[in-house]
Amino acid sequence: MQAEVFGSLLACDLRWAAGMRDNRVGHRMRRLLVVAIALLAAGCVFLRPRRATLDERLDRLVGATEHDGSAIGVLVVDAATGRVVYAHRAHERLIPASTLKLLTTSAILAALGPDYRFRTAFSLTGPVSGGVFDGDLVIAASGDPSFGSWRWPETAPEATCDRVAQALAARGIRTWAGAVRLAISADDRAELGPGWAWDDAAEDFSAPPTRFVFRENVVDLRLSRPGHGCDAPPTVAWDPPIAAMVADVVLDPSATKSSLDCLRVLGGERIACTWRTPARGCPRETEVPVAVDDPRALFAAYLDRALTRAHVVHRPPIVGPQAPSSLAVAQPLITLESPPLSELVKATNKESLNLYAERFALFLTQMRAGTESYAALGETMHGAAQKLGVSGREVVQVDGSGLSRYDLATPAALVQVLRASLASSYGAAYLASLPISGVDGTLAHRTPKGEARGRVHAKTGSMTGVHAWAGVTVRPNDHRHPRLVFAIQIDGLDHPTVPADAFFDRAADALVTAPIR
Repeated sequence: MQAEVFGSLLACDLRWAAGMRDNRVGHRMRRLLVVAIALLAAGCVFLRPRRATLDERLDRLVGATEHDGSAIGVLVVDAATGRVVYAHRAHERLIPASTLKLLTTSAILAALGPDYRFRTAFSLTGPVSGGVFDGDLVIAASGDPSFGSWRWPETAPEATCDRVAQALAARGIRTWAGAVRLAISADDRAELGPGWAWDDAAEDFSAPPTRFVFRENVVDLRLSRPGHGCDAPPTVAWDPPIAAMVADVVLDPSATKSSLDCLRVLGGERIACTWRTPARGCPRETEVPVAVDDPRALFAAYLDRALTRAHVVHRPPIVGPQAPSSLAVAQPLITLESPPLSELVKATNKESLNLYAERFALFLTQMRAGTESYAALGETMHGAAQKLGVSGREVVQVDGSGLSRYDLATPAALVQVLRASLASSYGAAYLASLPISGVDGTLAHRTPKGEARGRVHAKTGSMTGVHAWAGVTVRPNDHRHPRLVFAIQIDGLDHPTVPADAFFDRAADALVTAPIR
């Protein structure tokens, strides 16, 4: 309506001015009318609704979250200057969940560099005579979390084992009578991190970070229903087949949605599963990844197939005692390399891989303290945080992934880790590892409206009742603050007024588009 009034007055002015072109009074009146029109136009500008500032929008989100009883800490700073743009309990220690991986991945990049590659060496102990190898295949595990992973073609379990089998065949070996062993002086125990939930032990995200890792220490449990009835007992299969694994499956036809949940039975490789199979849908098959305690059994199963493809016959047992009796006569066979560390860190942060982050932290602990133990990990990571300018009171780290509820960090600590890392020599690799909103990683399915899509690079973190985000936002229309670094942590989120996904979408949009006062 304001535009219509403005247009009518302008047209009237032009018509009236044409009739009074030579009249001195008309000239004065025309000047007065032009001034009036200018004032009306200015009024139209002032009547437009004012855009809410970043402070105001974040205050509303924070207020709604605290009203629900949750604890929340937020810090937003200018990426270049470090000037605080918004802060709310920025120095309060909260559970960081997987945003703690920001510190772990920064520390490993700083220590080894983006181009570092893990190396896993294989050797033979025992004689080779007449095409028969009578001895053991010994693995010098380097702690490579990508060994046998399906995420890269060169590390796929089939490709990895084919290279080992072909190396055996290239030595003229046609028959192998021996076992797979690890070149370590003590058992590489399947140890879970302190503060991990015991009922997560069967989950793939809780796979034990053993020094020798294969196929990310998970096996696929597959259930199928060959019969026609929904109450028919399912067929259980493991891929790869591992004799030690046993699954007890209970059917639940009363569920409204199909799902498969498994729980590790304490004290063994037995898994108790509940397959919820609604009668209406009656699913025919399903599968779930399950963590294993002995990844050598996974490796042996894949190697067995590879030996067949390489025409090498083996005699059992292919898996023997954990450590060899002697390495005095070890003969090098083959050494396999991982992708560069930059790629491993990228996968770790994009997909929030707990196993990789744990291996990084334990590897650093071995470098600094001479032992792989969670008891020494805390001090190692404390030193890494200090090098990034984070004080001891701002972060408490007991594992590498943030899976522990003993981990604590402040928004100020996460922001400082981000700023220091992005300004370092490995900053480009670090930034490239962060998920991008609406594009990839754990933010692939988050679609903030408008300009926020693709302009938020952030590590996510979540566990029951806990949600966190920390990263960098790009502000294309703000020349004073083109990039912001932020951290948001929420504890105790239960049936919130603003659900976690909606919170992130609104916060992301505000961080990218809202004016800063």
